[in-house]
Amino acid sequence: MAKIQNHHITYDPEWVIELNLLQHRAISRVQITKATEQAFADLTNFLHAVAYEWNRMRMELDMEKDLRVIIPNRRKGEKTK
Repeated sequence: MAKIQNHHITYDPEWVIELNLLQHRAISRVQITKATEQAFADLTNFLHAVAYEWNRMRMELDMEKDLRVIIPNRRKGEKTK
């Protein structure tokens, strides 16, 4: 298994965030994106998705239950049983 490298982003001398590679790539992508209406809308949607998963994880920890919704090979428009 590959070792996850830790990275950090410093916004202020007192605020350093330790990130794994994927988190670092996501933040770096946002940092280099030019501010446009569409980029802002895309970032807002991404933040909503992250917030949803953050809340799900918090509920999983509180309830000690797996709440992930994983539906493999589901096609668009296909109904679940």
